[in-house]
This record gives sequence, structure tokens and C-alpha cells, in this order.
Amino acid sequence: MHIRRTDRQTLRQKAGIAFRLGIMLAFVCLTMVVPALAAEAPRGWIGPWAEGQRSAVRLVAAPQTPDQAARGELSLGLDFRMEPGWKLYWRSPGDAGLPPAIDGASPSIADGQIAATQIHWPLPERFTAFETIHTYAYEKRVLLPVTAGLAAAAPAAALRLRVDYQVCEALCIPVTADLVLDVPAGPADPLDRTAAEAEAAIAAARAAVPAVASDPAAAPFAAISAGWIAAEGDGPARLVVEAKSDAPFGPAADVFIEGPDGFAFLPPEARRLDDGRRIRFVSDVAPPAADARLLGETVRLTLVDGAGDDRRAVETTAQVVPAPATLLGPEGGLVAALLIGLLGGLILNVMPCVLPVLSIKLMGLVATRGLGRGDVRASLLATAAGILLSFLVLALAAAGLKLAGVAVGWGIQFQQPAFIGVMIVVMALFAASQLGVFTIRAPVLSGELARDAVPEAGGRPKLGRAMMSGVVATLLATPCSAPFVGTALGFALAGGTVDILAVFAAMGLGMALPYLAIAAVPSAIRLLPRPGRWMVWVKVAMGVALAGTALWLTLVLSRLVQPGAAAAVAVLAALAALLPLVITKARLLRWAGVGGLAVAAVATAVLASPPSGRGPQAIAAEGPWTPFDVGGIAGEVAKGRVVFIDVTASWCVTCIVNEERVLAVDPVAGRLATPDVVAMKADWTRPDPVIADYLAGFGRYGIPFNVVYGPAAPQGLVLPELLTADAVTRALDQARGAGAG
Repeated sequence: MHIRRTDRQTLRQKAGIAFRLGIMLAFVCLTMVVPALAAEAPRGWIGPWAEGQRSAVRLVAAPQTPDQAARGELSLGLDFRMEPGWKLYWRSPGDAGLPPAIDGASPSIADGQIAATQIHWPLPERFTAFETIHTYAYEKRVLLPVTAGLAAAAPAAALRLRVDYQVCEALCIPVTADLVLDVPAGPADPLDRTAAEAEAAIAAARAAVPAVASDPAAAPFAAISAGWIAAEGDGPARLVVEAKSDAPFGPAADVFIEGPDGFAFLPPEARRLDDGRRIRFVSDVAPPAADARLLGETVRLTLVDGAGDDRRAVETTAQVVPAPATLLGPEGGLVAALLIGLLGGLILNVMPCVLPVLSIKLMGLVATRGLGRGDVRASLLATAAGILLSFLVLALAAAGLKLAGVAVGWGIQFQQPAFIGVMIVVMALFAASQLGVFTIRAPVLSGELARDAVPEAGGRPKLGRAMMSGVVATLLATPCSAPFVGTALGFALAGGTVDILAVFAAMGLGMALPYLAIAAVPSAIRLLPRPGRWMVWVKVAMGVALAGTALWLTLVLSRLVQPGAAAAVAVLAALAALLPLVITKARLLRWAGVGGLAVAAVATAVLASPPSGRGPQAIAAEGPWTPFDVGGIAGEVAKGRVVFIDVTASWCVTCIVNEERVLAVDPVAGRLATPDVVAMKADWTRPDPVIADYLAGFGRYGIPFNVVYGPAAPQGLVLPELLTADAVTRALDQARGAGAG
């Protein structure tokens, strides 16, 4: 059929009109439908971004697992992004800011659809602003996992949550965001990439949340205790957190401390102990008020170590207990400990334990007046080398015992019958040599230490004998605790192998200083008196003193083994020392007999059984003293009493001096006997792990050790090694809370 031109134009006009009418109709429909769509929550697993100032946040949901569905839980995530330089705060912000929070008036919560929400917190970073403001926060991007408890049984949820948060740079901006998400019901579509993306993001965020250790003591990596140290003077109070690790801590080790409202904790200083497997964090507490409001409170401790994929963190809680100031160690760290050890070693030369050997050495120096400078210097350097070598051997032994998990301390070898048996024999032989019974020619067993520098007129010095005199002087020094030795030892034995070797070497150097000084200027020997008959009497006196040392060691041994066995050891040692008087000609037989008797004495000490009857704690309970009870200290203080602790041992010479000069005489004896004072004696003559742990709790590994507790000093006041009546009475008054008088 043929259509005319005019008809075709009319059709085209009508088609154009119809097309325009269709476009207008579609536009009208869209304007009606789009608002309705906008009013509905977006359906899926990842919600739209809610833009805020310098930040944005969106709601993310993971498909429910069967277990979550049974519990009526839904795993969500608050996905935050911040502009560069801006931060979002952790649950404990620190000195400023507020953490994100889900508003309880959110529509889904107010309508009862969501019964509860719990935000889980990935590990934050520590930030410092203006050198004084310390905060914990996230930067750039973080997803906070949320566990939502659904009140309805249906697994699907049309979520509407309101979130309040702050973002901060130099100043903070509060933001409120309304988040919407319609979570699909049932399992996720395997082809839905957003479900897998949301699930992976929430799983990664949950993996960054520190694990919670319910039993810190059994955990391989955890903070295990928190101790409060009272402020002194204008300084702040401090919190000391002890942490342990199955592997050495790295340089980034840190602890985040969260306490009750009103307290803030500055970034801690860390000191690595036990070759880095234990660490002590010391944090200043703000406000600096010297009150004990923190005592008894529970703090949350998040221990952190490593970086990147190797980073690990564990959360624990601990009750704040009193801690002694000695845990802080010397101000200045290792350098200060070395100087203290040097001074302590120097003072050891004049302690009662060392005086017999030192006096004999001085007599040897008198005898060297006729020798050349080189010979005198060689002898003195050999003695100093013996001292240094002995201290290094003690350091290696202490480090080895620590690595083996054995308690260590200064003088603990006197807790072993074998060591005391050997020392009894050695002292008996030394005494016999000084009294002229015989002269031991063997360089390693020199009994005539007075002649170690010039054994025979015109002869060369016996350097082996000179070195042995230094070894013996060191061994006899260990029952004595000179001032400052306890502080240096506490630093060393609480630290690692390097600390132990360094501090022990410093102590050895200090003890060897007199010999090194004279070796540098041998002409100083001319200041000593000339040899004469007086040396014979001094030699006899030294022999008697050494015999007295052997008897004292026998008394110490009687506390470790049966008294009869200790007496037998002393008799055998005496027979060994006196045998040369009986056998004068058969030299081989004489020394074989001496060696046999010496071995028999040591074997008797080793094989003897412990004493029966009263134990050391019962013996300690004589007089005004009560047995040591570390668990009962807090109870006595709560009753308003003052508790005086004396950690002592029968082999500790300094302890005996403190007892006889201060503790057993008035005014101290009278004060300790009053009803409001409880005097506890801890006898460390024999190994006792309770006492060893108690000393280690104060950062101490040697005795004597005395501490006073009271209502005004629940953490304990540590007294100096050498006691004075004034120091003890003043501490008793201070612990009670009264003015010293």
C-alpha cells in the first residue's frame, strides 16, 4: 500500500509525541519510586559510608554461623576510615578523648530488636602529643568487631544503629553517625563476593583483638602482677608490672595499663630480666598524690611484643598490691649498679669474714720488703687475679643456676653441707700451717699464705699460692654482706647473664683494688712495719682465728646435718691438720693420711642426714620471735600492728653482728617485745623456696634483709644491711604512723 508524504509526516509527529509522553511518564514514576527505595535499608553485608568530619564509618555484617544462630548472635563490624593525621580512640583513650560507643537509643536497640552490643577492641598504637599527653588510638583505618545479641528469633535483621565517636588531630571533633543495613536471612550466596569480603574483614579484626589469659601464671606470655610503690618526696607514685614470656622479649615490648577512673599511667620504662624472658615495667601514676587509693583495685594489663605479623598481645588482670621501692633498682641502671658493686667489693676487704686472710696477706707483703718491684707486683697481681677469677666463677654459677630454674643468692653455697665440709678442712689446714705444724708446698693448696710472695729467702714468688689467697678471700667473703652489696646483687641476679657477669666483675674489681693499687706503686710497701718477732705472734693469732673460723663453720654445719655428724667432720679435719705432728718422717704416708682424713670429713658432711626435731622455723620462734609467715603479714597490719621481718642464717656473719649489736639489745629488743609489734624471723640457713621468693619479691638475693610493715607502710620499709638502733626504731615509728621519737 502506498502512503502519501503528508501521511508519513503525520505519523512521525505522533511517534515523537508518544515518545516524549513516555519519557515524562517514566520520570514521574521514578520520582515516586526512588524516595520509597531510599527509605529502605540497603540490603547486603556491607552498608554505605556515613560521612562525618574528617572521617567516615559504615556497618558491616558477617553471615551467621549455626552456633551464632543458636545463641541469637550476629557478628558486626564498625568500619572507620580517617583522613591522614586524624585518629580514633581506643576503649581507654589515655589522657584525652573518648572511645566510639553505640548509642543505646538507636532504633534497633530501642525497638528491642537488638538486646545488647559488645565492641571488641583490636590492639591500638601509643601516641604522644606535646610531650605530655599520652593516648591510645587508631589511625587511617580500623574495623571494630561487634557482637550483637538479637532479641528476635529470626536470623535476618534490618539494623539501624547510631554511633558516637571522636576524631582528633591537634583538636578533637565529635561525630554522630546513623548506620543502616538490612542483613539477608539464611546463608550467604556463594557467588556474593561482599559476604566473603565482610566475613574476612571482621575475622581479621577479631584476630587483632588481644587474647584474654584467665590464668596468667600458667600462660607462656602474660603480665602477671602489679605492684604499687608509694611516692617519695616530690616524686610520683609508681606501678610496677611484672611480665613473662616463653621467648626473650623484643625491643618493642610494652604494656597498656587500664585502671579505675581518676588514675592515669604514663608510658612505662622497661627493664629486661632473666636474659630477656622476664620484664619489669615501671609506670608513673597520675595524679602524683602519695595515697594508697590504688591498692586493692584491679587493673587490666595488655602485654604487647613484636611487630607486624609477629606481633602478639595478651590481656590479663591483676590486683594492685604493695611493692617495695627496692624493685626499682638503683637510679642510673647498669652503670649505677656497677659503681655500687665496685664500692661494695672494696668494703668487703674489711668485713669480719675476710679479715683473717687479709691479715695473712699483709704479713706476706711485709716479707716482700727485700724483693724487687717486679716480684712484688707479680705477687699482688696474682692475688687480684684470684679474686677476679673467683667472682667470675660465682657469676657463671649463678647464671647457670638461674637458667636451670634454681633459686640463687649471695652466700647460698653455705646452705650446702658439701661446701661447708670442704671449707672446714681448708680452714683447719690453714690454721695448722700458721701455727707451724707444717708447710704445704703445693701451689694450689698453699696453707702458709704469709709466705706466698716470698716462700724462701731469695726465691721467686709463688704465684699459684698468691692466686690461691685471693680465691680463699673471696670464698670467705660470701657469708658477709657489706653495705651496697645487696643493691648491686639485686640488680644483677634479677637481670640476665650479662648483668650478672658485669656486676660480679665490678665487685671483684672492688675487692681487688687494694692489691692493684699497691701493685701500681710497689714502693708503698715501705710504709709497712719492718719484719720482726712481732710477726710470729701475729702469725699465731691468725692461726687461732682460722681455727675459730673452722669451729664457726662446724656450728653452721650442725644446722644442716645431725650435730654428731658435724662434730665428726670437725674431728676428722683436726686430725688431718695435726697428723704431720705424729708422722714426721714418712712424707708420702703423712700426706696420704692427711688427704684420706680430709676426704672422710667431706664425705661425712655430704652423707649425713638432716637434723631431726625442731626445724629452722621452730628454732626461730624462740624469745620474742615468731615463725616467718608471709601470708600473715597483711592480716597483722590490718589489725593495726607493726611487723618486723628478719631474714637471717647461721652462716651469715653480718646477720650475727646485727643480732648481737642491735636486735638483741635495748632499745630495739624492748620495742620488738611490745604487744603491738610482731617480730618474725625467717631462717635461711637451709634452702627454703618461700624465703627465696620473698627476697626476690623485693629485688634482693642476699642477706641480711630486714623490712618493717605497718598501717602507714603496707608495702614495707626496707632497712640497710648494717643495722643501727636509730634506723630500726625510726622505721618502727614510721610504719606505725607516729612521729619518730
